[in-house]
Amino acid sequence: MPDRRTVRLVADTRLRGPAGPQPARTYWPSTSTTPPLLVFLPADDIEHADRRSRELCVGAGVVVLSVSYRRPLWPDGRDDAFLATGWAADHARELGADPDRVLLAGDGSGAELAAAVASGAHERGWPPLLHLTVDDLLVPTPDRWEAR
Repeated sequence: MPDRRTVRLVADTRLRGPAGPQPARTYWPSTSTTPPLLVFLPADDIEHADRRSRELCVGAGVVVLSVSYRRPLWPDGRDDAFLATGWAADHARELGADPDRVLLAGDGSGAELAAAVASGAHERGWPPLLHLTVDDLLVPTPDRWEAR
């Protein structure tokens, strides 16, 4: 039985952003099933969000793609959030996550961006995104995040 209390692997990457490389960090849980993918937009950069990203990965049993974004939030941060979410949805399978279960959450100003992306997903022709608060992800609920 895998130990869900640990992060199995962490990797840094850079996404192609409209203003140059966009830092991102991926966290994989210790699980034998295909977990959902969480696009996480932290309040600060990915370095400052490492602990929170690990908590989300382990606590919710999800692959976490933590993404930095530019300031000001409007329009630069919003553009980065849309780009990262689209990239994540397109590459979920390559990240070892379930492409049919893409989640979106943020902390602080990242929560504001996550809400904007979730509401704009339909306008871009994307499938519905499950937009959650960080607290939703960390409150244990039986079978909530188990692979089906």
